[in-house]
Amino acid sequence: MKQITQMIVILMALCIASPVFAIKKKKIKKGEVVSIAAPEPDAPANTYQATPDIPAQPKKQPVISVVEAEGDHLHGIDVSHYQGRIDWRSVAKDKNVGYVYIKATESNYMVDDTYEYNISEARRNGIKAGSYHFFRPGVSAAGQFALFKRVIDKKKQDLLPLIDVEVTGGVSVETMHARLQEFLRLVTEEYGRRPVIYTGRNFYNKYFAGYSFYKPYHFMIAMYNTTEQPYLSNGNDYVIWQYSSKGSINGIRGDVDLSRFVGRHTIGEIMYK
Repeated sequence: MKQITQMIVILMALCIASPVFAIKKKKIKKGEVVSIAAPEPDAPANTYQATPDIPAQPKKQPVISVVEAEGDHLHGIDVSHYQGRIDWRSVAKDKNVGYVYIKATESNYMVDDTYEYNISEARRNGIKAGSYHFFRPGVSAAGQFALFKRVIDKKKQDLLPLIDVEVTGGVSVETMHARLQEFLRLVTEEYGRRPVIYTGRNFYNKYFAGYSFYKPYHFMIAMYNTTEQPYLSNGNDYVIWQYSSKGSINGIRGDVDLSRFVGRHTIGEIMYK
């Protein structure tokens, strides 16, 4: 009996000392979720000043009918090699063409093969003309600017250059903004004034609306709607509205993009000379 008692005492001592048998007492509140904390991921490196601002509450979208807003706003077009050989003498007689933007370059390698003819003939026939570059975010800003500067002669421009931004090129949003902002800086230094930015309404609301960096720039906004003007989610203003891709203009075979100034804006704001 004495031996049995001693064995029981030894077993009890082992239970108390062993972590296998030890029980940590903790009161868990009703409904509490218990989990094992995982380490937090490292914060992403700040590669460029491309952090979006905290957007303000968007204003209620106004309905602006085309008829009410039309007034005496100047209309214009933009063209590229897709329009083929253009009869600029006939174009100049069309009342819907007060200005034209002509595609010059794309990325760091492509020059529109109708550019030189179009810019020379448009201006020779009295149409205010400017040049545009199709921006590719997947390509370095320096490479694209080198081509832009080589092809676009400042002496042959009536309007500020226009930068067409409508794709992300598969890169991150931060990279897209970093390269675009660098490209805009280089163009501004070359021209002494900021270029115009072209983009679609949806693309603007998704990729531009949260960035105050672009606030000083003039925008041409594309939205093909014949009943009301586009509205930007951050309430910002824009200068030109591209309202159709199915325009018909004297001297141009096939469809052509149509645009016009909006609100109080006039062509004087984008004149280079």
